[in-house]
Amino acid sequence: MEFSELSRPWRARGHSNLRGALLLCHGFTGSPQSMRPWGEDHAGRGWEVELPLLPGHATDWRELARTRWQDWYGHVRGVAEELSAEHGPIAVGGLSMGGALSLLLAADPGLRGRIAALVLVNPGLSLPPVAALSGLIAPFVPTLPGIASDIAAPGVSEEGYDRLPMRAVGELRGLFSQVRRSLDAVDVPVLLATSREDHTVPARDSRAIAAGVRGPVERLPLLRSHHVATLDHDAPLLFDTSARFLDQHVPEPKGRPV
Repeated sequence: MEFSELSRPWRARGHSNLRGALLLCHGFTGSPQSMRPWGEDHAGRGWEVELPLLPGHATDWRELARTRWQDWYGHVRGVAEELSAEHGPIAVGGLSMGGALSLLLAADPGLRGRIAALVLVNPGLSLPPVAALSGLIAPFVPTLPGIASDIAAPGVSEEGYDRLPMRAVGELRGLFSQVRRSLDAVDVPVLLATSREDHTVPARDSRAIAAGVRGPVERLPLLRSHHVATLDHDAPLLFDTSARFLDQHVPEPKGRPV
């Protein structure tokens, strides 16, 4: 598919009365477009928002097939370092694979004390068994049908690849393995939003995350949305709950006038 300007990296800066800094991570084969309403909502509440485009995304699926999970993680880690250096401890939010990247940021010993809280929306942690064979399958079946636009709201679509490159699926498997090994290092508060009906990520992934992290977990059921809840019926509920949760757990940014 063609990608619009909404799929480009986006930022909201320059608040006169800044509440804090928020990094948002989009999902696998998706783009910032899926997170833009969340970013705009929180920017309107005084948050500085960074919404990067992950390497290999919003171009062509062949570009994604040439990237590794370390490329995706390294990119968001660099943004997290920049934001926290400027503002102190930051908030991180993620959808699907973006949730896995968010967890890895919170578990990273080099970022200890720099991530204050996480908001995870249908975070991914597992793949179907066929993913274990992705390296063997890729030379013969390079792609599968895409996974974008699992949305209940009529007339709403997600900008993402129409094809799913198998080589990138293998990288996603590696990322999820790393996150599973790192869960017990996550000791920051987590808001975990899970859709009742999700055709992309199983609900057991959210349960495993809630059981595996060491920080306090608040659960938010999304009863009217599918996987891309940030664009779906429950988006207003998600954004309001996220704002309240972050106000509770993210300290005031350094240098803010009293």
